[in-house]
Amino acid sequence: MTASFSFESIAWKRIVLFLFLILLPNYLVMQVQLVGPVDDMVGLCTALDLVIILPLVLYFFGFKKRVSWLVLCAFIFWGLLLANWMIPSEADAYLSYFTQSVIVLEAGVILIELMLFIMVVKKFPLLLADYRKEKDVHYHFLLSFSAAIQRTFSFKNERLNKFQFALRILATDIAAVYYSLFSWRKTHPAMEHGKGHSFTFHKDGGYLGVFIMLVHAMLLEIIAVHIMVAQYSHTAAWLVTGLDIYALLFIIADYQAIRLSPVMLDSKGIHFQKGIRQYGFVSWEKVSGINENEKSVKEVSQDRKSISLALHGLEKEPIPYVIQLTEPVQIRQIFGFKKTIESLYVKMDEGRKFYGTVGSYIKKD
Repeated sequence: MTASFSFESIAWKRIVLFLFLILLPNYLVMQVQLVGPVDDMVGLCTALDLVIILPLVLYFFGFKKRVSWLVLCAFIFWGLLLANWMIPSEADAYLSYFTQSVIVLEAGVILIELMLFIMVVKKFPLLLADYRKEKDVHYHFLLSFSAAIQRTFSFKNERLNKFQFALRILATDIAAVYYSLFSWRKTHPAMEHGKGHSFTFHKDGGYLGVFIMLVHAMLLEIIAVHIMVAQYSHTAAWLVTGLDIYALLFIIADYQAIRLSPVMLDSKGIHFQKGIRQYGFVSWEKVSGINENEKSVKEVSQDRKSISLALHGLEKEPIPYVIQLTEPVQIRQIFGFKKTIESLYVKMDEGRKFYGTVGSYIKKD
């Protein structure tokens, strides 16, 4: 069992195939009633398909490697919601048994989460102390907090260590709230003289225009969607509006985090945090060199074993440099998902200076 998985581990084609094979026939039978009127026994078959068969199939065959059982619980819960929507009232006599069973299951999951929360609260002072230590080493919030989680919540039982993934999700939420609401008077940090170098990558380019356009479009969408949904349900309208506002906070937080999180170069390696989307550390001993990038923007976007420390306007510009690694390095993406990379494409505001500084560190190492 593992609670941490990357987007690359999801077998998207298989998931789409299973959803098509199971959902479409049940929809045609229940909603369209293609084979005629339905009764309780037919409703029972659909409930079995959606609440048990589909979650198990997605859990065991929808991923390239085994993931946490909590994912299976989530699939069962959404399957129950789907069954309640899809099965008409004249065929739902047995559905209450599934509903009660899932409620008991979800109650158990909530109880486990409550126990984990109590454990976090007890260890919070230690977590805060570890974070302060890591901040002096890694500089950025997400990387420092992730390293502090690793130090504070390391157990002999490997299964308990999977809980670290949930805390990394929490770290992303904390970052979203902090950067979007409480960071407006902050300025990006600068390295002390002789300790290292910092490089921004948000000033040279049109990303600010893209950010303003996204915020403007999101505000219009929030208003329009609220008015549209409110015609059917005021509760649903406010629920959708809340989710939209949360998404808007993520957009704002991402830009603020980019502005306040320059790439840091010190004697240990490269520390980076691209907004709240990606963060990581690469030691100099794992860097083979920095070269001029000869790939097009499209080729860079198709390179799945890399990340891009570059921002673009409406038109994507070529990325000037690529840092090649001697071996694969694991970094973190949004909500703590892992990604393994073999190169970094970089476009800094002071490109030539960055190129020379990286080269000098490689020579020293």
